[in-house]
Amino acid sequence: MDTKQVYNDNAKKWLRLSPSSLSDFTARPFVFDACGELNNRSVLDIGCGEGYCARELKLRGAGDYLGVDLSTQMIEAAQVQEAKDQLGIEYRALNVLEFVPERKFDLSVAVFLFNYLRVDEMQLVFSMVYQSLEEGGQFIFSVPHPFFPFARNKQSAPFYFNSTGKNYFADVDQKFEGEIWKRSGEPLHVQCVHKTFSDYFDCLRDAGFNTMPEIKELTVTPELIAIDEAFFSPLKNEPLHVLFKVTK
Repeated sequence: MDTKQVYNDNAKKWLRLSPSSLSDFTARPFVFDACGELNNRSVLDIGCGEGYCARELKLRGAGDYLGVDLSTQMIEAAQVQEAKDQLGIEYRALNVLEFVPERKFDLSVAVFLFNYLRVDEMQLVFSMVYQSLEEGGQFIFSVPHPFFPFARNKQSAPFYFNSTGKNYFADVDQKFEGEIWKRSGEPLHVQCVHKTFSDYFDCLRDAGFNTMPEIKELTVTPELIAIDEAFFSPLKNEPLHVLFKVTK
């Protein structure tokens, strides 16, 4: 299924003002923490969706903020909320593969964007991000753990990808359809274009990043299981996501 259609069709399901889906608990808080003290730093948010992360980072002290996303419906939802909140976030609907920022930023974030792109497309975006960052700027992004789709491929809550018959090395750039659940029990359609760890490292290097990225593999924590054992415990010790942080 076309990615733009997936998110245009489901924009209302994604709109939230507090954590609801699995990765709102198991990934996004770590992205926020990795951004550190923002102190009015400018932010480019690629694949911003309906603005959930943008609103949080702006409230944490971000300055000039630009969020871009392929889905016109997601951007419209973000703009509607911005009209209510008046946080000073600019949103644009565009194809990030064709985007050339007209200004530079201190920080770029991408939360579950690259699982929708092939390796060559990710390379283009990494290069764009590198060019858009100020010297010393940081690039922080999260992706599904490369092994996760192969560890859990049955359609059941709280998270799965249909990878039946797929191979870790042979099926790079193959798109796996999946779902991620809200704690309410509602599933959300997601996709994962498979990549290996080597693909991420190679693309960062080829984009111009010459420092070793910080890597954090993310899973369900004991604190989350204590909050909602039925929802979180099925994924205890499963490799869910990976957080990358690299400096220009």
